[in-house]
Amino acid sequence: MQEFFSLPLGSGWTEEEIAFIYLGNSGVLLRMRGRTIAFDVANLLTSNEIYAMQNLDIMLFTHGHEDHYKLKDALEMFNATEACVVAEPSVANDLKGKVPPDKLISAEPGETYNIGDFKVAAISGVHRGPINLYHVKTGGLSILHSGDSGYVSLKEFPAKIAFLPTGDPSPTASPKDALRMALDVKPKYAVAIHGSGGQSKEFEKEVKRQMPEITVIIPERYNPKKVTI
Repeated sequence: MQEFFSLPLGSGWTEEEIAFIYLGNSGVLLRMRGRTIAFDVANLLTSNEIYAMQNLDIMLFTHGHEDHYKLKDALEMFNATEACVVAEPSVANDLKGKVPPDKLISAEPGETYNIGDFKVAAISGVHRGPINLYHVKTGGLSILHSGDSGYVSLKEFPAKIAFLPTGDPSPTASPKDALRMALDVKPKYAVAIHGSGGQSKEFEKEVKRQMPEITVIIPERYNPKKVTI
């Protein structure tokens, strides 16, 4: 965790460096512009790692399945960081009364929320039960995180970096659906998450064949990565 937070990030007129670390499943921490956001951290961080965080601005939860959200861990992270929590409504309901109302957003699909320098759009996904995808914008940077949803149209949500689920153990995500999302979003970087190694390789092969201008990243867990947007 210290290595992730200590990575130097440059920023220029036309390019900006961001760093991310993949935690497993669809858990991601992402740093940019002196800000840090977290997606679907579930129980993928230890207490020591949580309390070693230098800062956290927003926690986002796509849905309530236990590989994406754990109440105990979400509260521990909130108590350590006092980050704003953006959650699919059933998850927000679980946190109600435990997180102050001014720090908790029940993210209704189709709505956009202004949080400091960020604009967060919640998008209804396809899963066993309700799930949100999130499109996050700050300045000229745009990020898509798709949890482990199956395909939904994302043509209105172009992003510079997209975290796309390729399959296992999701009942709805697949390499084919991740490819269709990438075709819609046209990111500079497509990061394969929530899938087996074979599924992520299948996704990478098809992206290279159909959209060679896109860089596919198959991240290693807990290995910080820096890219230029």
